[in-house]
This record gives sequence, structure tokens and C-alpha cells, in this order.
Amino acid sequence: MTLDEIVQQVQKADSIVILTHESPDGDAIGSSLAMSLAMENFGKNVDVIIPEYPRIFEFLPGAKNIKKESDVKNYDLAISLDCATFKRLAQNEYFENAKTKVVIDHHGSNTMYGDLNFVNPASPACCEILAELFQYYNIEITKPIGTCILTGIITDTGGFKYASVTAETFEFAAELLQKGINVSDIYKKVLDTKTKANFELTKIVLDRTEFLEDGKVTFTYINNDDVKKVNAEARRS
Repeated sequence: MTLDEIVQQVQKADSIVILTHESPDGDAIGSSLAMSLAMENFGKNVDVIIPEYPRIFEFLPGAKNIKKESDVKNYDLAISLDCATFKRLAQNEYFENAKTKVVIDHHGSNTMYGDLNFVNPASPACCEILAELFQYYNIEITKPIGTCILTGIITDTGGFKYASVTAETFEFAAELLQKGINVSDIYKKVLDTKTKANFELTKIVLDRTEFLEDGKVTFTYINNDDVKKVNAEARRS
């Protein structure tokens, strides 16, 4: 079974790297950090490489250990999380050069580019898949791990409002709440917090809004120059 093969690769690997997609969101960052924290159960030292990410996620446990790059060129094991294609994987050379490659994802468009692939399109978030995996592996979902998982679920479900949300999603959330994780606090940090750059981009979007067909059609746009102008590119302090 793929899940058993994955844990076997984790157990025998001396060097492990975790990667995710470019322009990472809460699910990408949350799943990367949750996986890294869970690896500690196996006594593993793991590198999480995310070149740039929004500062609103700096509150997540383990975020301070995220690396932009690594001196290790050939890892024993590379794990891609929440990324459908190799092309979109940030710093994908680490994945390409690893001895064994694992892909864990929830996108139906996933191209199965790993040696081992565990993809569940029915899941609303990669973090929810990890919650299931940790239960299968009997890994305790501690408060730090749960905080990362709940962050991913909240961001990828738009605060539990998308159609992809299932009864299992709320069951996972309920279990995490019982561990003392503050869902309201996470919600405010990842969905209600707006940067100055975000407001400036919103203003540009609204100023360019046009209505057609008696208001039945609306469109607007932003471009890369706009993003640079307001300094809204993903970054880390």
C-alpha cells in the first residue's frame, strides 16, 4: 500500500526535504510545517524549503525554520505537498535530484510526478489529507501540528464555506478544537488580516472595474507591474 511505502521511505531516509508550490497559500505552508513537525516523531531532521511566503503565516509553529534554499544537493527523500505539477513546484531541483520522490496532494489535476503518489481529489485541503495520514500512522496531532493543519483547512475552504467541505472536515476541526486550538484566532489571522499592499491592490481592482450588459457582466484586472508598485509580492522578513 502506498501509505506503508511512504512511511518506509521516511524511516530509512537520512536527509529529507519538504517542498510546495510557488506563491504558497495557507494550505501549502500549513501542510509543509505540519509534515515537518510530524517527522520529529521519527527522530528526523527535515528541511522545509519555501523561498517566499506571505508574512501573515509567520505565526505558524516552525515557520522560523523555513529555508529559502539548502546546501544539500541530493536528499534521500523529497516530499511535495499541495502541488499538482512538477513545473509549479518551487525549488524543484531538490525534488528532481532526490533519491526517492513522494507527492501528497488533493488536486484532481495532479500529474503523479513522484515515485510514490498519494492524491485524494475528494479532500478540500492537503492539510486534511495529512490529518488522515497522521491518524493512519498513529502520529499524535499535537497543538502545533493541529494549528498548521487547521490553518490549511481554513484557508483552502474559505473558512468552511466552499462546496468541497465535507462532514469529515468538520469532524477534524472539532477534534482540533478539543486540543485547545483557537479556530477564531486562526481565522482572523489568515482571512481577516489585510496588509497595506493588499488594500492598495484592492483599490486598483475597484478603480478598474467595468460593468457591461446592464450590469450582468463585470470585469477588472491587475498585472505584475501593479503588484510590484504596491510591493505586494510574497516575501518574508
